[in-house]
Amino acid sequence: MHRHRKALLWLVACSPSLAVAAGTTLEDVVVTGAFSRQPALTSSVSVLDEARIEALNKRNLADLLKTVPGLLVEEQGGPGGLTAVSVRGGEANFTLVLLDGVPINDPTNTRGGGFDFADLNPALVQRIEVVRGPQSAVYGSDAVAGVINIITRRPLAGHTQSLYAEAGSDDFENLQLGLIGRTDAFDYALELSARDDGEPTPGSERESENLRLRVGWQPLAGHRFSASYRYLQGERSSFPEQSGGPVFARTDDLDRADYENRVTAFNWAFDVTDGWHSDLSVSRFRRDESVESPGIPPFIEVPPNGSDTDFRRDRARWVNSLRGAAWSVDIGADYRREEGDSTGFVEFFGARTPTDFSLKRATTGVFAQLSARPVPAILLQGSARHDEPEDFDSETSWRLGASYSLPLGFELSANWGEAYKLPSFFALGNALVGNPDLAPEQAEAWDAGIAFNAAGRLRLQATWFRNDFEDLVDFDDETFRNVNRQNVRTSGVELRVSWQSTPAWQLVATGTYTEIDVRGADTVLTGRPEWVGGLLSQWRIGRGWQSALDYRYTGTQWAVSRHTGEALARKLGDYHRLDWVLRWTASPHWQLQLSVDNLSDEHYETAVGFAAPDRALRIGVGFTH
Repeated sequence: MHRHRKALLWLVACSPSLAVAAGTTLEDVVVTGAFSRQPALTSSVSVLDEARIEALNKRNLADLLKTVPGLLVEEQGGPGGLTAVSVRGGEANFTLVLLDGVPINDPTNTRGGGFDFADLNPALVQRIEVVRGPQSAVYGSDAVAGVINIITRRPLAGHTQSLYAEAGSDDFENLQLGLIGRTDAFDYALELSARDDGEPTPGSERESENLRLRVGWQPLAGHRFSASYRYLQGERSSFPEQSGGPVFARTDDLDRADYENRVTAFNWAFDVTDGWHSDLSVSRFRRDESVESPGIPPFIEVPPNGSDTDFRRDRARWVNSLRGAAWSVDIGADYRREEGDSTGFVEFFGARTPTDFSLKRATTGVFAQLSARPVPAILLQGSARHDEPEDFDSETSWRLGASYSLPLGFELSANWGEAYKLPSFFALGNALVGNPDLAPEQAEAWDAGIAFNAAGRLRLQATWFRNDFEDLVDFDDETFRNVNRQNVRTSGVELRVSWQSTPAWQLVATGTYTEIDVRGADTVLTGRPEWVGGLLSQWRIGRGWQSALDYRYTGTQWAVSRHTGEALARKLGDYHRLDWVLRWTASPHWQLQLSVDNLSDEHYETAVGFAAPDRALRIGVGFTH
């Protein structure tokens, strides 16, 4: 991997007129949580657009997602540790993650399909859409608590070549190179990046390389073809999860992993008539990962282990959208086939026990969605989906929502929905703890919101939510296998206030309260604080100068460590964190920026014995032409 990164460094050094594409703007529509683009959804939606992502210039994707209400981010020390995101207190693997609309969760991993957000480079992201609440009526299995769609850059008219290079404390390096453009009939994008997160905490490192190719063709009016390919290669190291980290771990041996992601997608969109649009897409997601862990001494609860996994998901979807003056209907079908193979081991007293599994399953689904405005002030939306998963009973999911715009700038909304999640391949097939008789996990949820807009300068939003999760997969110590047993209720409120006092200054405040009740059990869920919140200030100081100051508060949360040989739960202290970015646009082509992470040098733990990185500086230079 180092050889490839050095080659890219050489290319960048020799090509100062190239780089990641300049900023582009997507249409003001939502593409997540629906079968087709929608100007509005009744569901609770948050969007991080290109301007906000560039202004914050966060070191990783997790820090970006912390600014979104309803998301609880769990980190394991530095960049090499796993980063998980919970939506409204649900399990991390209840969050469906999309990359340009393609699902990229991997059900072969030990996290039950949970996605590691440290994999992705935020500098390659143009937009993030977050839809909270159950979305199985749209996406089928996995979209239990919500959906996060990560959208990469889209070309505008003309051709752009640009370069961005950033370096910082603890040997941080980030290089991006790209070509992007569009003509009347064609569009294209080529992006490369090489990133080394350095070692901001002992033993925690991650390096990655990205390649993205995209071409589009419009042979005639009303028809568009597109094809894309994304490749990610990475390696990481960290103290084992729940080992006590650099503070308490009994050895300095580290978890080590190498991984590759490939996402391939093809799309044909065409107009059948003036009011009938059809969209046919096929995609493949593939992940190969090799992991080896020293375990957690004295090896009783977590012995040395390792695995080599290969997962592939193929999906085909056909959506037909019919639109009238005040209504739209989407109907269609999709097919998904998943294959997962794992060769692994667990080592007990010097002897290796295999944990191999090889599973396949296919799911066929049909769906429909209605969106209507019976009067301009009311929006009604409903979705239904019927899935026939292989080796499981059929599942029918529903989602209903309504919003009402009142006089004087008030808006009311309400949503109800159901969701399910098929057991992960790891939970079903692992030769040591797997249980082929597991049932799908289920969820039912509702939310109600109120918002107030004042002359376009002040907006206040509050959303109350409640989720009931049933048949959650859990590990049973007595039978030493996975079982369905936990029922969990999460409830709370999400708050957001945005104030544009002047054209040059904006203030955004967010807060989330989450209460979690594990029904019928005296236990706590880790990594999910009751309170999180923040205050973001963006200021255009003067000609060419911009500043962003982001304050984040995270309340106390439970964490578990096994460094003593048994599971010990401990409550981590709350903390305050401040990040600052100063950007200078020196000319239409040149941009300089200074970023300071953890400006106040707050010392806190993200897990037992895992300290968060100290204050760190990053300096970036960008050129666009």
